Amino acid sequence: MIKLRAFLLLLLSVAILGCEPEPYTAEVGFTNGSSTGRHSVYKMTITTVSGGKANFAMGGVSGYPGAHSSGGRIDAPAYIEGEWEEGWGFADDDISSTPHHRISAPIPDNAEAKMKTMDNYYQHFDRDYGSIQVIVDGPRVRVFYTKNCFGIVTDCIPKKGADPSGWVKNSPRDLTDVVVLFDGKGESSSTPFPNTFFADLEKRKEVSFLNRERFQLMPLAKVTQAPERCQ
Repeated sequence: MIKLRAFLLLLLSVAILGCEPEPYTAEVGFTNGSSTGRHSVYKMTITTVSGGKANFAMGGVSGYPGAHSSGGRIDAPAYIEGEWEEGWGFADDDISSTPHHRISAPIPDNAEAKMKTMDNYYQHFDRDYGSIQVIVDGPRVRVFYTKNCFGIVTDCIPKKGADPSGWVKNSPRDLTDVVVLFDGKGESSSTPFPNTFFADLEKRKEVSFLNRERFQLMPLAKVTQAPERCQ
């Protein structure tokens, strides 16, 4: 009898564990942009709850929503790390005179709840993929999640009571709805931070400048005129 009871308890445990819900994931595209103008984003990594990493750095960005990549299926963001500068160093001011920024910060743990709210927000708009957007504006970094429902061309009426916490906001251009998963400010410096891409770029630029100066100061080789041939 005791063995039978133990066997039944084992079966019950297996049944309960086997019926656990799947971890939350979403199919998303990755977007990196700015609502204030030109930025150069060298590093922008989001680590998810499960420990996966997603790269959002898309180099020279300008405008919202910005540059886009195909992305993939990920779970809720948990941490963000990034390095970026204002302007496009190769096209605007010198690297050394450009404001530089970096961030390393946790993303609030209600990110998954916000994403689920966005997933179930609309009455008639049913799309099985969305977009995570990383937007840089000077030292400020925001991470949005959106289903890209544009009221100009689709029915974006929300369900009644779909957002009791008031998480859904207008996008920067007021064309669609987003939930803000992160909104923070990074460290700022007038010169590149040490041991970063921009610091290495500055060193290469200095070496190139010194080599150019050295070349310009080199004495010209004396050219002697060949004697004229007798006619």
